[in-house]
Amino acid sequence: MTNSTKHVFLITIGCVLSLASMSFAETPEPYKLDNGLTVILRPVSTVNKAAFVVLFNLGSDQDPIGKSGMAHLLEHLYVTAAAGDTPARDAQQFMERYPAGWNAQTGLDFTVIGGVVEAAQFGAELKDVAARMNDLRITQADLTREVPRVLLELESMYGGSPWIAGLNHTRAQVYPMPQGGQHGGVPAHVETITLGELQQFWEDYYKPKNATLIIAGKFDITEARNAILANFGQIPSGKLLSTKPPFPIAKTGGVHRVPVKPMIKDATGVAAVGYAPPPIRSKEYAPFLVVVSRLLSSLKFTFQVGKPQPIYYTPLMDPTTIALQAELSDAKDAETALSELNQHLQTALASKLTPQDKQQTINTIPRMFGNVENLIFWSGQDLYGFAFILGRQYQLQIDTNELGAAIQNVTDADLQLLATSIFAPEKRATVIIALEK
Repeated sequence: MTNSTKHVFLITIGCVLSLASMSFAETPEPYKLDNGLTVILRPVSTVNKAAFVVLFNLGSDQDPIGKSGMAHLLEHLYVTAAAGDTPARDAQQFMERYPAGWNAQTGLDFTVIGGVVEAAQFGAELKDVAARMNDLRITQADLTREVPRVLLELESMYGGSPWIAGLNHTRAQVYPMPQGGQHGGVPAHVETITLGELQQFWEDYYKPKNATLIIAGKFDITEARNAILANFGQIPSGKLLSTKPPFPIAKTGGVHRVPVKPMIKDATGVAAVGYAPPPIRSKEYAPFLVVVSRLLSSLKFTFQVGKPQPIYYTPLMDPTTIALQAELSDAKDAETALSELNQHLQTALASKLTPQDKQQTINTIPRMFGNVENLIFWSGQDLYGFAFILGRQYQLQIDTNELGAAIQNVTDADLQLLATSIFAPEKRATVIIALEK
């Protein structure tokens, strides 16, 4: 199950609003329980709801060899199987429980489960969240219900929606998975995953040692701390994740052509190019953000169903890939589209830096990372998005103030180096999504 499309756009191009009306009480530091659970509490006194987000530090990267899709399938089961006093439910029943916002999503290096409830439901929701970490009862009936849903999502991810397929196939070239795996899963692998394997995977890893609990909204800190200890304190720690297996070398420098049968009316083909961004804490990262900011400015984007997103870079969701995309139509063939994308990139790399460039880049930081310290977050009072940003910033050790300071020190020479390192032609993955007639 995933609400990923909503939140990709939320973090990539969402409207940033300064919430002068939002009142944040004290902001305690993250802390750990003895069993390893990390807890982040952020009270907001002027709302009447609370977001509960559990962020596990495992995703598709941690799928066992030959079982690509294990984490994705378990995410589905985590929110629909019986747990504690809550009986098994389908996806629709899960969504109906959280009319104010929800998400269940598997990333490359994380899995997130979240929902927003009324403040009066705080105790009941905390009990259910703890039960899913301590008493999840996965059955064969759950697999029978959820495996087809995972397979349908994979069909959409890699074929049914051309622009999403463009992004996923581009990432698969830039960041290939070990031994034939793919982000979200390989259908043939998913169909072989057994009930026993899923139960053991949950028992070992979906536990406090690999989890962060984030609660944002209306609650009393002391009462919340006591309730968290009572509900989570006795849950077994679980096992630390093993080291990731060796990943293949990126499949860059060539052209990867993918025929798809779109599920969306009036869909078109897509031309996409992708690159691997530098690590977030590297010296190349601030110059890289200047290039991203320039691309965001030049590749204007208005969301339309079925149309490609011209620039994809969502570091909180996926720090592995930056992709540029263009629609293919009767008036624009692949060669023309790719040439135009390359021209945008070369302009972003070669233009002389100005103080306005740096300020514009600093202004894009909240769009990509969230700027919690300045009390800014996405789309009004989106408590789920706020809690997710808190958790991922902590997980990835992102300091937006440090990023802003580093951007001020970027030089023209730094951008020129990117042209021969990160954005070198031999490091480019090119994907053509062609529609089957």
